[in-house]
Amino acid sequence: MKNLKRMLTAVLALSFVLFVSCATTSTGTKTAKQKATLEKTSERMLWKISGTDKNGNPSAIYVQGTIHVGDERLVVSDNVKKLFLSADRRIGEISSADYPKIEAKTAEMMIEGAKAAALENKDFRNDLSEEHNEMLRSLMQEESTTQYAMFEPWVLNLVLSMTAIGDAGLDPTRALDSYFIDYAQKNSLSTEGLDSLETQLDIVKFGSWNDQVEMLAETIDSLGSVEKREEAAQEIIDMYEAYIDDDVDKLSKVIDKSQVAETAIEKRYNKLLWQDRNVAWAKLFAEYLNEGGTTFVFAGCGHFTGKNSVFNEMQKNKTLIINK
Repeated sequence: MKNLKRMLTAVLALSFVLFVSCATTSTGTKTAKQKATLEKTSERMLWKISGTDKNGNPSAIYVQGTIHVGDERLVVSDNVKKLFLSADRRIGEISSADYPKIEAKTAEMMIEGAKAAALENKDFRNDLSEEHNEMLRSLMQEESTTQYAMFEPWVLNLVLSMTAIGDAGLDPTRALDSYFIDYAQKNSLSTEGLDSLETQLDIVKFGSWNDQVEMLAETIDSLGSVEKREEAAQEIIDMYEAYIDDDVDKLSKVIDKSQVAETAIEKRYNKLLWQDRNVAWAKLFAEYLNEGGTTFVFAGCGHFTGKNSVFNEMQKNKTLIINK
């Protein structure tokens, strides 16, 4: 599994980067509902799903695809702000109640992993090849590596992966997800979540110790020379520019390529990151339509592009028609 591919798609799919079935139809109501329809709006990475609720009244979902890094060009239009404020419900990847818990939950996860590693006398440097350890020494001072070696491999893997975003000159604090959470708070509103915080943490801390070591080695490979770091940064820049340009086709190609599984680890990772969540979100979207009113969803645009998107899952469920 190429770790650069995981770094790229995490920017499109996983809200955690900011910090480090059909709907059931009510018995006795109309069951022969028309399928909802999907259209891409003129706003950047904004789609509209138009449908009907359980009583046959119009219902809609505005889907704002986000990217979890940004710069000064990543702004929200007045029209999108109005849609956000006027919606009957606002949904992010995780709820506004969970956002303040991320730091504490991550620290707790790190400490628990460190205790387990200490009990078993584990140090990921012992499981890396000498070549990878040598590359690691070129990436950070040995004192820092020694500190990270107290924890499970996923911690350093996350830190190193974020360096490519920094090399690209992009800032996670400018992410749209953060913007919408803050905007809701300023307007005394809350947001619900498509995922639980535990779901996102499970993705960050993916796999067994050996899985994490393998993934860490791949990250080191991806950043182990000046040329590779420049390549990683450029790929993130190209992806970001596609987002800024509202180039859905280009982002779809990135997502489709990322989901080509080459190893057993990658198959399991892709299932957790993409398949399971897209299937679950498709069911939630159908439920929002069934409940009625207007819903505003903001979540990683990687879930709404490519052949296995949430929209395509809804189409499989026969709850959505995609207008080409």
